Amino acid sequence: MLTTGSAFEVSQVSTEKICSIAGCRKPAKRSLKRDRIAESVTKSNLNVKDARSRKISLCADHWKTVKKVFKKDTKGERLRWGH
Repeated sequence: MLTTGSAFEVSQVSTEKICSIAGCRKPAKRSLKRDRIAESVTKSNLNVKDARSRKISLCADHWKTVKKVFKKDTKGERLRWGH
């Protein structure tokens, strides 16, 4: 027999990722490797909350800002591959 009481209730934990930029609490749109995107984030004058994390999660607004710098940083690499 199962009883329904507070001891048997299952709590749901939110697994939604939030933006890794300091001061932002929006849901993340993109998650990228730190090694790949860190330089572009710092050039965009943004600060990451956890400096030791392997991935950086970005909301739509911060991704738009970082993407502009990231495209400039990787232009030579993209041209080499024909993109």
